[in-house]
Amino acid sequence: MRSTLFKALLVLCCAVSGRAYADELKIIFTKYTPPYVFEDGTGIVVEIVRTALESAGHKVRPIYVPIERGFKMFAEKQADGTTIITESSGLKAEYSDNFMQYHNLAFALKSRNLSIRNVTDLKDKSVIAFQNADKYLGDEFARAVAGNRQYKEMAQQEAQTHMLLLGRTDVVIMDESIFRYYRERLIAERKVDAAHEYVRFDIFPPTPYKAAFIQRKVRDDFNRGVAAMRKDGRYEAIYRKYTEKYFPVRK
Repeated sequence: MRSTLFKALLVLCCAVSGRAYADELKIIFTKYTPPYVFEDGTGIVVEIVRTALESAGHKVRPIYVPIERGFKMFAEKQADGTTIITESSGLKAEYSDNFMQYHNLAFALKSRNLSIRNVTDLKDKSVIAFQNADKYLGDEFARAVAGNRQYKEMAQQEAQTHMLLLGRTDVVIMDESIFRYYRERLIAERKVDAAHEYVRFDIFPPTPYKAAFIQRKVRDDFNRGVAAMRKDGRYEAIYRKYTEKYFPVRK
């Protein structure tokens, strides 16, 4: 009798332990892309993902890595999910609905007097884009930069912004909010002159992003969580909090 009871308790403990372990999800976030991701556990994307999954009883354990490293980790199943991804990545996964949108623009110093009306105008200019931009920004962009020896991609988007504002490249391509954040910070740190004006060229459509998961159930939980956040206003509130904090209106 005691042996049977002990076995039953052991099975129950293992089940509870296994369920707790399964509920802690290792989720990949692109390393330090403010205001979307800060490594202190804050940021627009981090808060949306955590809130959506925690509403279904999951605990999020963030993993902050560069884009390429994140691809590799997810492909090797070292994590339960990854964020800011599209199906064009080629990763085999359970993809969520679109839950986030970046708006990538081409930025240049006003003093350069550049005319950039479309993507093909980038082919003869020095251009720095974010990592894997040639995969995310469409075939036309990939063709335009394929033969451009002055084109490169960087994982560090603060360095991108800094190089543009110092006049060391013609164009940088990145999300508008990320560019604004880093420009404000570089000015505050007196690393660049606020008098250096820039222009923006809206040559890319907004890019919708998904999250991707190993398990379909977790994907479904995430979709339901995000839908509920949009409906009750929590989604918009997260955006508004970071907008007001980092992009104050100057009178």
